[in-house]
Amino acid sequence: MNFEELVLALEERIRFVCREQARYRVLWVVGKPHSGKTLLSRTVCQRTSWRYIDFTLEPGFLDSLTGREESYHPENFLETIKKLIDNKVAPEIVAIDEIESLLSLWNWEQQEVFFKQVGRATRLPTGVVLVTRKRTAQQLLKILPGMNYHIFEMPEEVQL
Repeated sequence: MNFEELVLALEERIRFVCREQARYRVLWVVGKPHSGKTLLSRTVCQRTSWRYIDFTLEPGFLDSLTGREESYHPENFLETIKKLIDNKVAPEIVAIDEIESLLSLWNWEQQEVFFKQVGRATRLPTGVVLVTRKRTAQQLLKILPGMNYHIFEMPEEVQL
């Protein structure tokens, strides 16, 4: 599969999973480090005018946790997402990349709570795409059984 085909495949998956009528409007993009997740997600967002956020670099996200690392819990991230997208001009889709620094605040069990709560979040006013290398598709499916279509795994044979 070449890069252009992958871009189209991801865009199609996002449009389906994150459509307004969907109960769970969250898609996970997973893959090994340097597999092209960021390039792919950023490209899709640029082509569609969806919002792309680098959680580590964009001001107001990771830096807002300074001093609250011990008390920041997975449910707080849902509130962060809702604040981000809960306005009158919310974009159709928001892609949030580089969430590993956030996940590193928690142990394995807390990370599982995060994946369950965010993956099964309802009533989101916009679709959310989360990009991570922290879990494989198989690991996410153990946490989110039956949500195969909500996980987009980077193929290993990508030609970037």
